[in-house]
Amino acid sequence: MAEYSSEFDFVEDDSGGRFVTVGGPLLQLRAHLSRGDIDAAVALYEESAGAARDGLIEEAKSASFELKKAISLMLVKARDFAGAGLVFELARLENEAAKNYEQAGSWAPAAACYERSGELLKAAVCFERAGKVSRAIELYQSAGAKEPLAECLARQRRFDEAAVIYQGLGNTHAEVEVLRAAVQGRLGGLGTVKRLAQLMVQYGHAPKAADLLMDTVRNVAEARRDRSFLELVAQGLEVTNRPDAAAKVRNKIGLLSAPGLESAPPTPTLVAAASKPTPEGYGFLKALPMFAELSLPDMKVLYRSCSELQFAAGEHLVDIGQPGKGLFVIVDGMVEVYGGPDAGSRLLNTMGPGAHVGEISLLRDTPTSARVTARTAVKTLFVSRGAFTDYLANNPAAALCIYRLFTQNLADRVRALSAAR
Repeated sequence: MAEYSSEFDFVEDDSGGRFVTVGGPLLQLRAHLSRGDIDAAVALYEESAGAARDGLIEEAKSASFELKKAISLMLVKARDFAGAGLVFELARLENEAAKNYEQAGSWAPAAACYERSGELLKAAVCFERAGKVSRAIELYQSAGAKEPLAECLARQRRFDEAAVIYQGLGNTHAEVEVLRAAVQGRLGGLGTVKRLAQLMVQYGHAPKAADLLMDTVRNVAEARRDRSFLELVAQGLEVTNRPDAAAKVRNKIGLLSAPGLESAPPTPTLVAAASKPTPEGYGFLKALPMFAELSLPDMKVLYRSCSELQFAAGEHLVDIGQPGKGLFVIVDGMVEVYGGPDAGSRLLNTMGPGAHVGEISLLRDTPTSARVTARTAVKTLFVSRGAFTDYLANNPAAALCIYRLFTQNLADRVRALSAAR
């Protein structure tokens, strides 16, 4: 059997003991690349299982810019994304290097390349996936990316910090979700419970708020000694028409207010309960077929990724021919779907709570094919394409479920259309 010598690129002839120069993989790759025959180089690289990889990358360090690009392209086509990232980095093509490092799952090098190219948000995402959370948080802050920063903090179970950011953004449903997580995980103090109770009452869930406050008093000794907290408990009981229980709590407050004790801090006031609970979109979001197999934690993270958008009657949620914005889930109100851009367009459908539009734009950046207009005042849950992309990047198990179900549903639609012809 012939024996290959990688050092001298010779083959020993079995019959006569002669050495015949034939060129090893590195020499042959060099020849293909110098001729610009990328496909032949790819085929050889794949056949040799990347035997010349280290030598090729070493040569790239001193190669011309054009040869570096050729080597990179060959490695991309051969699906050696980590190798391509290395050579792109040598060529100072930082964005291309970062993309290939990402494809290879090499998060730390990808983050460094993105940071050098000024792509701070992408760098932060990669640093977080590499486990370098402190650096990721710094870059989220530098990029002014408040929602990704809040979600990063939530993933680190720093729920109170995330809640402050969501409050500043006016993203109430996301704030409520992280406050709930903090309370359930016993990671928040009395201030967390107070804020959550206030929001629950504000959005029409006063009985649940009162129960939360009372449970805290029963289980947390500090709450029983905090006059400000007890005042909030009394208000919660009064809002839910339990005056006798409220009077007992106020009597307890009086005992804690004896002379010599320091004065209580200012007490927040519970907003009067809404006439009916404000509609929430979580159940509608959960019911969408493409999210049918997501776990409870993954669904909660997706819900936090949503924004609440409202439209007056006559406003367009989606305009035909425009780039898709993302997914709209109708929470309250009615919308009309038209097949054209003007007032004389054909009405295709009328939809209400639970319906959704725009799911294709989550995965494909293509112009929209219909116009969606609010028939009445409309409240929606909105998932932007960018937020959804970040969600998929940080929740790979959820991404796998979503893509599989999305593909199945798309195939079912194609079969139904074919059968109808």
